[in-house]
Amino acid sequence: MSSSLRDGLFPIPKRETHPETAGAGANEAATGVFEAIVASAASAGFALDGGQRMVALRLAGLGAQIVEREALSAGETHPGEDEADHVTAAPDQSATPRGLYLWGPAGRGKSWLLDAFYDAVPIERKLRVHFHSFFNELHSRIFANRGSDSVFANAVEELIGDAHLLLFDEFHVHDPGHATLLTGLLRFALEHGITVVATSNYPPHGLLPSPVYHHIFEPGIELIERELDVVELAGGVDYRRSRADTVERRGFATGSWIHVPSAVSAAAGRAVGDSAVGPDLASGATRPSPVEATSLDLGGRAFEVTAVRGRELWATFAELFIVKTSSLEYLQWARDFDTWHVLDVPLLASVGRDPQQRFVNAVDVLVDYDIEAHFHADASFDEFVAAAAGRADAFRMVSRLHLLQR
Repeated sequence: MSSSLRDGLFPIPKRETHPETAGAGANEAATGVFEAIVASAASAGFALDGGQRMVALRLAGLGAQIVEREALSAGETHPGEDEADHVTAAPDQSATPRGLYLWGPAGRGKSWLLDAFYDAVPIERKLRVHFHSFFNELHSRIFANRGSDSVFANAVEELIGDAHLLLFDEFHVHDPGHATLLTGLLRFALEHGITVVATSNYPPHGLLPSPVYHHIFEPGIELIERELDVVELAGGVDYRRSRADTVERRGFATGSWIHVPSAVSAAAGRAVGDSAVGPDLASGATRPSPVEATSLDLGGRAFEVTAVRGRELWATFAELFIVKTSSLEYLQWARDFDTWHVLDVPLLASVGRDPQQRFVNAVDVLVDYDIEAHFHADASFDEFVAAAAGRADAFRMVSRLHLLQR
């Protein structure tokens, strides 16, 4: 059964390889995958541009190979072929379709293409994962398997199950510990005949760019460049920006960027007694009063937040990102709350590197889980974006924030 770690982080299947040639029925399968991707774009109200179309054709060819491999694994035959030529056992690794590493600037449609490809490939043993949810679950599985003879292999196998196709969105490496795990994951996939399709904002040699740690991921980079087809989706248009006014308003895109200068916010906080302060949201929602302050318990820690209103989380930037939170908390809160209000967002230059990265990671999670988010900021959207330029992963964060109403 196909699945995604986006919902519940439950393991499911995976395994396959990349496109070059295929047997009987391959053209029909490729056409079906390609047409499904094109139809998905049409239903979303746009047409593929030249670069996206090229990638869709590459993915369609890969999809055809995967479909054929699954048919061989199941012992199916094509018209005119002898059943004796097929075996029911899983094909050897040489039959594994060669994977794809798709990279390029933010907002060019990489994640969208990955999702459309996932939906279009008519196999059950496939799994789509996102960087943050995958690694948090992997760490959990490694911890659960401590003491076993094959801790890492057991953790990965539990996580991805019997999938023949693994789709990995937002493949990036900034942490040397993640670099080691990603290299191990790639090796495991290749050794077990799993086809990997990954998207990234970085070319392989740009992963783990720190000159101090880059050498740690060089084995992983070598695996990517040797075993996957590296394809760039460039293009001069960030579609999150250019289509911001026409985007379907659901999930994250129903959120907003609200300019609330700190002086105004402070004055609101001095409302009479502890009563609710005035509205600072276009929707008319009111900023919580001090008496609504509460805490969230997770993993044995208590996290102070401004308020919890049903399935709405209200918290200041300091409460969420100055304290030592991680994507583990953001992932859990994305499941617990349908709407986030992040208050008192400062210019990123005014906070340290770690809070900046936490904010970027939280935006990743909010977009991936499609959570409605409202950011109440000291600066206007344009001022915030201009000041964020040049910071780690800021280009991806800025692209995603353009989905917001402002």
